Order: sequence, then C-alpha cells, then structure tokens
Amino acid sequence: MRWPVLLGLLLLAACARVASIPVPPPAAVALPPPPPPPNGSLWHPELAANYPFLDVRAHFPGDLLTVVVSEQSQGKKDATTETTGESSISASVEDFFGIPAAAVKFLPNGFNPQSVVKAETKRSSKGDGTTTREGALTANITVRVVALDPNGNLYVRGDKIVSVNRENQHIVLSGTVRPEDIASDNSVLSSRLADARIDYYGSGVVGDKQNVPLTHRLFDWVWPF
Repeated sequence: MRWPVLLGLLLLAACARVASIPVPPPAAVALPPPPPPPNGSLWHPELAANYPFLDVRAHFPGDLLTVVVSEQSQGKKDATTETTGESSISASVEDFFGIPAAAVKFLPNGFNPQSVVKAETKRSSKGDGTTTREGALTANITVRVVALDPNGNLYVRGDKIVSVNRENQHIVLSGTVRPEDIASDNSVLSSRLADARIDYYGSGVVGDKQNVPLTHRLFDWVWPF
C-alpha cells in the first residue's frame, strides 16, 4: 500500500505549479546619512524648481533618469592537457627456486633465469576542453534617483514589468551614476553605471514550461547513469 501512495504523491507533485520568481532585492550600497533640513522656509536646495537655469537632467533625489541598457558579453576559454610516460624493470636470479644452474637446461625451452622478472608500462593521457558563453541585453528603463553620495554621484534604482498574454518580463536595475555621464536628454548608458546590477527574467506560462518537472529531477537524482 505504501508504494502506490508514494507514486501518487510524485505524480501530483509533478503537476504542481511553480511559484513566481520574486523581485530580487537591490544591491547593498553604503549611503551617507541625509543632511539636516534647512532652516529657511522659502529656499529648499533639494528642489530643482529653485534653480531657474538648471537643465532637465536628474540632479536630486526623486528625479527620474532613463538608462539605455546595452550589454553584450562574450567569453571563451580553451584548455588542452597531454601527458605520456614509460617505465620498465627487469631482474635476474642465480638460483631459481633452488634449482641448480646445471639443471636449468631441463626446464622448458626459452626459459632464461637472467630475465625471469621483466615488466614494462606505458601510459598516456590527453584531455581537451572548451567553454564558450555569450549574452546580450538591450532595453530602456527609467529609474529614480534614490540618494546622493558625498561626491555628488547619484544612486538610482528602478524596475519595469511588461505583461503580454499573462507572460511577465521583469527588468530590475540599480547602480551609481556620475552627473557628468548624463546626456542632455536625461539618459545614460548602462556601461557608465558603477556597481550596476541588472536583472532580466520572465515569469508566466512560458517560464513555467521551461521548468523541469519534479519527477524528472527526482529520477535524474536517483538514476546513476
């Protein structure tokens, strides 16, 4: 009775729906404490409206910035190992199992006590390996300035979710931007971000179909071949 119950539980587990992937937390970046609020009531230095000649680029916490994600990576590694070795050993005995040297002629033809022990070994090993990995990601995402560091750099973070036919595409981005790297149209390339973290993944029907069922993983773990 036990085996049918276990088999039924495995079949039910294979039909279970995989939980959606949670949004990963942002990268831990040590930010300075916020400055004390000013005493004046008419002038607030953190408001862009108080700077009439300021451009439209992001400068203060809460401002928006467009990040042009254009990442492409390619790596390849080859390894070749080849080893060879040879060894031989030979030994002779004067008195083979107590048989006098004169009686050796009565032994089978071809027996030579001078080479009664002889061994020779040859070994060789050869291995080749190649690893190739490529990746590319192109997207645009608008992020928000979260904080400023003492050097004036902007720490930004944002996420974007696009849903099509119950299939969700998630983009999560965080990093530090120099104000000098921001273009006049308030955009910056992702290659200019320091401590950048870009997460791109999907969840939904297609993502569920890409997951290996639990029973398959169980048999792969149990089956030794």
